[in-house]
Formats: sequence, structure tokens, C-alpha cells
Amino acid sequence: MQKTDGLADRIWVVLVQPKYQGNIGAVARSMKNSGLSKLIIVGNRPDDEAFARSMGGRQILENAEIVDSLEEIVHRFTIVAGTSSTASSNLKRFRRLPVDPETFWKQMESQTGKVALVFGREDDGLRNEELDLCNYFIYIPGNPDYPVYNLSHAVAIVLYVMYRSYVPSDMIQHESIKPEHEVLLMSNILDIMKLSRYPAHKMRNAEVMLRRIIGRSMITEREYFKLMGIVRRIKEAIEGNLDEGNNERN
Repeated sequence: MQKTDGLADRIWVVLVQPKYQGNIGAVARSMKNSGLSKLIIVGNRPDDEAFARSMGGRQILENAEIVDSLEEIVHRFTIVAGTSSTASSNLKRFRRLPVDPETFWKQMESQTGKVALVFGREDDGLRNEELDLCNYFIYIPGNPDYPVYNLSHAVAIVLYVMYRSYVPSDMIQHESIKPEHEVLLMSNILDIMKLSRYPAHKMRNAEVMLRRIIGRSMITEREYFKLMGIVRRIKEAIEGNLDEGNNERN
């Protein structure tokens, strides 16, 4: 069984009195991107603008549950995670200390109950009485001078981290260069440097720098063979020129 099994059935996105229909539509689109489908909206019904912005998430808006208050739905969830643009260590303000999205989803791996991700208003977020209904708090780090994210962006960030936490990357994995091939590549490059009369007293530092560059570049086996072909051609050309010069002198 994959970690993604049942994910869409146990995670809800809850928007508390969103002001802008464009944000509602963008949230539905992000939910579709992330494989979620359950949306609850407190106090605002999607209109034509929201549907236009939702793109592939139209069905999510069509099936969205509209309620009058957060209080009437929190009893349905094991985890009610409120989001905030500020972090605080003041336990009088938060019943739980806020965690960043990465930490939150890591902790959710051991949870099996239903999760509500609660996002507040665009202008003043979640109010104190709404925060009191939450038993978890997610804080999205940002520039201290302006840490407040747009509503739809905040949802997208939290859901993106969720998706990456639960779904293995489908990017093609390339085989990295083998250690013995890295040694051979370095050996040929050093030969070229010697043939080109690179200053002997600078060789050691240059070798260290080149090894670091090759290590950071994460060369694949395919790239290695291409690069090795180029290096050998250069080496052969230099050796050929040296041989011609020696023959002319003789």
C-alpha cells in the first residue's frame, strides 16, 4: 500500500470567510494539483469568477460544502490545523506551538484520523475564537518585513509540501558517475594540464578545485562518456602537435 492511499479521503481544506472569489478558484485548482477534493467554505459561496479561476478544479467547487461557522464542523476532525503568518512561543496565544509545513506533514505520517487545514481571511486571518478551535498550528516562514502570504498562495505552499511528502518524485533518476570513471576523467584532465605546461606549483590547488566542481555538478554516466570523448580528443590533439614539433626539430 502506498503512502498516498486514502489521502484525499482524510484531508479537507477549510476556507474561513474568504473575501475574493479569485482566491477561492485558485485554491480549488491547487487542491486538484495536489490530489485533494474536499473543500469546506465558511460563509461565502463560489460564483462565476471562482469557477473561471478554478480551471481543472471546477468539480471541487461544485461539491464544496458551505457552512456558517468553523465551530459547526470541527468536531468531525481529529486534527484541526489553523494557519498563521506569525510564529509565537507564547503559550497564552497558541495552545500548541506552530510548526512549519514540512514538520507538520512529517508528524501527520503517524496520524490516521481526518485532517482539516484551516485558512483564514485575506485581511486578518483567523480570529482568536477560531484559533481556539484548532489543535494544531502551521506557520509558513516568510520575510519578517512582510510575512503575510496571499490566501491561495498559502494553500498552494502547504499542499505542495504535503504532496512532496507523500508522493515519490516521478522525475527520471539518472545514474551518477562511477567513482572509477571520476578518477579516469580527472587523470586525463591533469594530463592535459601537464601537456599544456600548466604551472607545476599551481597543479595541486587546481586539482582540488576541479574535483569539487565535478562533485557539485553531479555528472551522469552518459555525460561522463560525452565529456571523456571531448577530453581525449583534446589530449590527442595536444600530443599530436607536440609530436609534429619534435619531428620538425629533428
